[in-house]
Amino acid sequence: MQPLPHHSQKVTVWCGLTAAFIVGPFFFEDIGPSGPVTFTVNETRYESLLRNQLIPALQQRGCVDGAPPHIATPVKQLLNLHFENDRIISRHFPTAWPPRSPDLNPCDFWLWGYLEDVVYGGPIANLAELKNRIKQDIHNITTETLRSVVEHAVLRFQLIGENGGQHTEHFKRESKPTSFS
Repeated sequence: MQPLPHHSQKVTVWCGLTAAFIVGPFFFEDIGPSGPVTFTVNETRYESLLRNQLIPALQQRGCVDGAPPHIATPVKQLLNLHFENDRIISRHFPTAWPPRSPDLNPCDFWLWGYLEDVVYGGPIANLAELKNRIKQDIHNITTETLRSVVEHAVLRFQLIGENGGQHTEHFKRESKPTSFS
């Protein structure tokens, strides 16, 4: 017999993407006495991610790009400070993000599934290896792939607009990309 842990080890990771680059990955964790400890995302941790990691990473690239935030007041205030109010896509901002709309978010409709396929292509010994694979596989995504993902997102936006805001899984479009490299 081989003892197995009751719950598998996991990581909570955040990424953002554009047609030219990926920002992240950023892991939600703290260092405990026995190593990294994954924690859930709350308004304080999300605000910290934005303030201490995302905004500096975007500033280092010489660009500013609105990210859909959680709607906690400190997070909204921080985003509003660094981005123009009309460039933020979120509830309670001029451009509202439709509720329950993962088919509009490239991270939801492409990145996480892609990473799951490539990261779990072989056995993973521990959390450090899992995080290293996530980082490596994210950095291996080409600009051409990102451009294709963003073009596909634009097609999704158009399709949803043409069909009164309905979710895209009910419709087919001939120009949908079939694979990404």
